Formats: sequence, structure tokens, C-alpha cells
Amino acid sequence: MKTNPWVVAALLVCAGAADATEGGGSSYPVGVELGYGDLLPPGFYNLGYYSHADASSIHGESGRDLGWTKFHVRADTLSYRAQYVWSLTLAGAGVESALVLPFPSIDLERQIAPALPDAGGSRTGLTDPLIIPARLAWAGTTVNQSVVLEIIAPLGAYDVGAKVNTGRNYWQFAPAYAATWRPLPQAVLAAKLRYGINTTNGATRYTSGNELTLEYSAGWKFTPELTLGVQGYFFRQTSDDLLDGEPTSAANGKLVGTGIGNRGSADSIGPFLGYRASPQFGLTAKLQQDFDVKNRPVFTRLWLQALLPF
Repeated sequence: MKTNPWVVAALLVCAGAADATEGGGSSYPVGVELGYGDLLPPGFYNLGYYSHADASSIHGESGRDLGWTKFHVRADTLSYRAQYVWSLTLAGAGVESALVLPFPSIDLERQIAPALPDAGGSRTGLTDPLIIPARLAWAGTTVNQSVVLEIIAPLGAYDVGAKVNTGRNYWQFAPAYAATWRPLPQAVLAAKLRYGINTTNGATRYTSGNELTLEYSAGWKFTPELTLGVQGYFFRQTSDDLLDGEPTSAANGKLVGTGIGNRGSADSIGPFLGYRASPQFGLTAKLQQDFDVKNRPVFTRLWLQALLPF
């Protein structure tokens, strides 16, 4: 199934010790992709998504659990993507525009040590939407390719004093290149390379480090409608988190300046099952498990994605 969904991150919590990027999450939900370089036929499309993310462990710089007294985060997100594929071409490429509106519900339990207060909470609301003015996609005989500049705008609910926020209060600009290769009619191999550049959160003077992600998938079509495969990603933070221009470090459950930068990294892998009934209707289910995680929570994620026939 060709899906091209971008949903905004499920984990959008308050800043805390050892959380790479502010709050330990990302504006971009790495791992959501499958149909990287492909493009649907011209027309308007409605896509809906549900994601469930659950973590009960948070790892530090060494890659080991930090041993906090209490840590558990659960996020359930419903998202809508409005997508239009233009009938025109630009530089020989098809053109797609899109807007993604995600609505997460987040529940956080977080206590660093028994002597420190519980910093948990919950919140439901709009998170930062994704805007795609134009994605250019070139179709080949066996390889489809695309390039795009993704923009994530700080329009989600945000309060600097809140324990949990659904917005992140900073922009992200991310150029990306993607390709899908079909060496055999039944085989589909795909990847997307993306570099997210974060601006400063004006309310906290915190600048989350830039993010390099590589998403991948390999599938086999058992029938024209049914595809089974594996998918996952590699996430690497390429620059330090900064507070007032200084690299951050953890102290007493808070991030302070002049430190190690708290660069996050994580890998993930899992199966996917796709069913494509028609150009206007399809379903995909994906399960992902994080491993080799540093300065981030260790997540298990479930994605359910639908291309809707209306």
C-alpha cells in the first residue's frame, strides 16, 4: 500500500533530565513513513491515522535506564491529512501539497527521585501541524524519487508552565529525499532521508538539536492488494541541545547550560501489513520497537493508517 502520512509526534512532554531535544520528543514522528518516493494519481485525498505510543523506560547518555522512581508515558493520537496531487508537472515531476492536523492525548507519570515532586500530568489538544507546500516526485521504470521541504509550525497548545504540552513552541524546517525501488513486481524497497532543523523556543530560550533520520521499509506483495514486510528507522541528533546558547546537561531533574548537549539517538524496527483495495482506499498496520536508545524514552508504537474513499 502506498501511504505518505506525516503525523506530528506523539510524545510532546515537558523538558526533563536526559531528554534529548526539549521534552525528549520531536516535532516529526519518525517511523510513520512507508510510501516514500511514490505519488498518488492527481486528485484530492483524505487520510486518517491513529497512533499509540507507550514508554516505561528512559535511557541516558550511557544507553542505560536512568532508574527514575516513576516514569511512564502514553500518547494516543488521531490525525487528519488533507492531500492534493496536482495535474501539472514541475521539472518533470508530479506535485503534491498537504496539511496534517494531529490531535494527541498524552498521559505522563514522571518522578526523578522519591524526594522530588511528581512532574506528571495529562493533556489533549491540537499539536503542531505539518505543512507541505510542494513535494516533487519523479516516477521511473523501477525507481520513484521525491524531494520536499517539510515545515512544522508552532501552532499547537503550549504553556511554558504546563507539565505536559501538545505543542512544542518552535518551528522545524526539514529537507528530505526519498526513493522507492521495485526490483521485482512483488518486491518493494524504500527509504527516506530527512534532516530537521529546529528553531529556538522563545518561552524557554531552549534550542533543540537538529535531527537526522533514515526511515526504511522492505515489503513483499503476496497478492496485488496485500503487502507484508518490515520497516523501521534510525534517529540521530546531530547537534547539541542549547540553553541560552550553551550545551545542556542534566542536574536535579532539570536541564541546565554548560554540559554535554544531551544528543539523542534511537533505532527501531517492526513488521507492517498493508491492504490496498483501490487507488482511493487502503489500510496499513505497523508495530515498532525502539532499541539502542540514548537520552530518550524507549517506545513501543502502533500505527493504524487509512486512505479514505471520500
